[in-house]
Amino acid sequence: MLSLCMIVKNEENNLLRCLKSVKEIVDEMVIVDTGSTDRTVEIAESFGANVYYYKWNNDFSAARNFAMDKAEGEWILLMDADDELDGKEAYKIKSLLKDVKIDAYLFETISYVGDRPGIDTLSNLNVRIIKNKAEYRFTGAIHEQILMSVLQKGGIVREIPIKVYHYGYLNQNIKDKDKRKRNMGILEEELKKDPENPFHNFNMGTEYMALGNNEKAYEHFKKAYDNLEDVKTGYTSKLLIRMIMCLSQLNRIDDALKLCNESLKKYADITDIVFLKGMIHHRLRQYSLALKSFMKCIEMGDPPLLDRFITGVGGFKAYYAMGEIYYEMMDYHEAINCYLNSLRMNPLNKDILYKLSDLYFNIYDEKTAADKIKSHFDDSYSSYVILSDIFFTKSKYDLALEYIDKALNDIKNNITYYIKGRILMYMHKYEDAEKFFDMILEGEYLREGTVDNIICRLLTGGELEKPMKVLSEISHDEYIVYFRLNSLLNNEVPIPFSTVKSRIYSDIIFFILDRLFQLQEFNLFEKALNMLNLVDEKDILLRLGKLYFKHGVYKLAEEELMRSMKLFDVMDNEGLSMLNVIYSKKK
Repeated sequence: MLSLCMIVKNEENNLLRCLKSVKEIVDEMVIVDTGSTDRTVEIAESFGANVYYYKWNNDFSAARNFAMDKAEGEWILLMDADDELDGKEAYKIKSLLKDVKIDAYLFETISYVGDRPGIDTLSNLNVRIIKNKAEYRFTGAIHEQILMSVLQKGGIVREIPIKVYHYGYLNQNIKDKDKRKRNMGILEEELKKDPENPFHNFNMGTEYMALGNNEKAYEHFKKAYDNLEDVKTGYTSKLLIRMIMCLSQLNRIDDALKLCNESLKKYADITDIVFLKGMIHHRLRQYSLALKSFMKCIEMGDPPLLDRFITGVGGFKAYYAMGEIYYEMMDYHEAINCYLNSLRMNPLNKDILYKLSDLYFNIYDEKTAADKIKSHFDDSYSSYVILSDIFFTKSKYDLALEYIDKALNDIKNNITYYIKGRILMYMHKYEDAEKFFDMILEGEYLREGTVDNIICRLLTGGELEKPMKVLSEISHDEYIVYFRLNSLLNNEVPIPFSTVKSRIYSDIIFFILDRLFQLQEFNLFEKALNMLNLVDEKDILLRLGKLYFKHGVYKLAEEELMRSMKLFDVMDNEGLSMLNVIYSKKK
């Protein structure tokens, strides 16, 4: 008998997916709720789960152990609500339970990072199935561990290449649950009790790193590393990888390379470190050294399960990195070969198709390039949408329109409405574009469609009331900016923006200016420029110079960059690089 054990709180957006993935293989579901106020318990009960309640006390181990105490199965499956068992591999689990010699099984956890599930993932090994013995229990208030209790009792553990997908590190999940604040609060209490504890310092560094504070992150990582015993732990490789990443982000390049080399002397099979070394050489434009590192990654393949962290470093990511280098070196044929190898190993990475389209249009005539791009796709709705977007990015609007119309023949939804409206907008068919933007009623693309709808109507003099009302409900800050722009166009006296949100408003203004430049609507662009007088930002001229540079207007870019230095003494490395490019073109 296999019992699922979980602790949950306000997981209505995740729990259904998780329970669906395991319902066919478990005999019992034990779900411990620690204070949900949403539909979590209702969803659990709909699967026939035994739901228990536990008063939260900032101790994950205590809650998990409470759940395990309620389990009646000989074996326990450990999951989180934001996990999903790989449906193609779930059938293997029942056979694992027949081996009486094994006490616990480690599965590979693939954690999605970023805005949505995709190719950006991290890998970890976690105990997923464990014998239901009273002596096997979790320890640690946070980032709780159970493996040591098995090993200390002489239990036998096996690594199994079954995947569990984890959605908890996606940006929206972290934001919704305020996980960083919660985790850091518990870790602070743990570090007060044991300031030198390497595992707590490692986890605190991870939290700071996620927040972008690489300096504080490195401090905790270094303390963790200095206090590690001279024995490789389950997190040693992750610690070294994170330390190298922090040093690189802090521009301590020599230290990062030194740590790469020192680490590889001790742990030669960690492909991730070789990959990071290649990335650093690439950053330094040391192309031959970078290529050598990435080739070594491919020879090594992915590291052992225990040491995996950045997924794909022994395959598709290494080929992709090589493609980037050859692209920069203008060796387009080699770049194509590398991108194609990467795509074969990971067909989910659609970004490569955009890279390939750039290369095809660089090498071949328009018809041949278009045919080569099309050869990567089948006749399906999703293919038509991507093809339309690719041709749009290459300013091939007729082809883009052809393929989005094919997609619309199959499915009419917010995606197809938005993409068609955007293409028509860039073809300067603004009134036709407005009709498609108006069809987007809710959900994905509503904000983008509404903003472009307003820009179209500003250009045609169309009625703004409806899209402005929608925008006011989606983003009050954007509504304020577009309202001011409309007032300015009607020759009304503009009101300066609040200094408290000055940066937010200036970001929106620069988005509008960039969009108008792309559309080559220079009359409205000149009028919209006056909005920059309404924000109090010292780097306005620097940002304006960068905008002109982006669009190849180098004379105006130079003027604004120089004005930024003379009037406000504001300049950065990117601006200086742009000036160098401009001066080199003059020569």
